[in-house]
Amino acid sequence: MTTNFNYYLTGTGWAEVFFTNDKQNIRFDFSYLSDPLSDLIEGLCRLINNQSDIEKIIFAEEPGEHSLIISKQDKDTVKIEIFWSDEWEEISKAYQTTSRKELIYSDINILANFISVVCFGIDSLLDRLSLAEYKEKWHLFEFPVDSYKQLKQLLNR
Repeated sequence: MTTNFNYYLTGTGWAEVFFTNDKQNIRFDFSYLSDPLSDLIEGLCRLINNQSDIEKIIFAEEPGEHSLIISKQDKDTVKIEIFWSDEWEEISKAYQTTSRKELIYSDINILANFISVVCFGIDSLLDRLSLAEYKEKWHLFEFPVDSYKQLKQLLNR
């Protein structure tokens, strides 16, 4: 079960994320070429609302990417997997090449528990940064205030 999620903006256009469970601890850097925090929040909203059974969140690097796959196993349980690829999947598709994908993190969790852990990490991020500081550091994207409020409401219903 995922016990810790931390998200840090480390500089203009750069961030790092941590996922931890009782057997694994994963940390990686990524850039503003994608907006994974917004994608994660919106994906979790779709999962908890039963609008989706699987969500893929891309953490773009330069080069390569991490992809977080959250897939429903049953009504309440999700599988969380993180893959590393040495190039962007979209580029591989465009050039009809195959990128190497490596599973680097795997977990099973209750969806509500996973969302709670993610929300705790996001709340910690918001304790460290104002919304203006977030926008300044993350450069192209603002913090997804409305989506995050919706996620917290869905979790507490």
